Amino acid sequence: MLMKALIMLVLSLFGMRRILLVSHCMLNPYSKAVGLLREEKVEASRRIISALLEDFETGVIQLPCPELLYKGLDREPASRESYDNPEFRNICREIANQTVETVEKYERAGIRIVAYLGVEGSPSCGVEWTHFKIGKPEKGRGVFTETLYEAMEKAGVKIILLGLPEDEKYGRLEELLRKLEALRCV
Repeated sequence: MLMKALIMLVLSLFGMRRILLVSHCMLNPYSKAVGLLREEKVEASRRIISALLEDFETGVIQLPCPELLYKGLDREPASRESYDNPEFRNICREIANQTVETVEKYERAGIRIVAYLGVEGSPSCGVEWTHFKIGKPEKGRGVFTETLYEAMEKAGVKIILLGLPEDEKYGRLEELLRKLEALRCV
């Protein structure tokens, strides 16, 4: 009880009351599939993460990478179609359920989880864009984003889904920065 009171006091003094959940590769670009690590993608992630870290009142939680857990580091780029199978969905559900438990703990402590930031075009973490087939971006969510959203919804946790456009075909980085600013995350 004393520890909880101390934590609440520290948090109130420092004002950190918001948390943003982020896809693993935003903080660790080396987790991307072979051949997908490109300078413009890393730069897009760094711009967003830098802006988030400058906002003293917003924390960041890096979620595990379901693709890394499923296929390892040396995996080739794949489609949503290839990841949409029971084994991969089980991995996604495990991560999603652990995330819901973590989110509920923060929310009980008075810290709000404001959004999940996925990566547009990802077969796992795409928010508005994914690749149902390799090389063909289409509107739709990645397998993990879909699973996470369903788990949050089932638990009664309201969360906004945002996607990092690492490539202009998925949107503009400035638009994402405006959305984050509207949530007071930057």
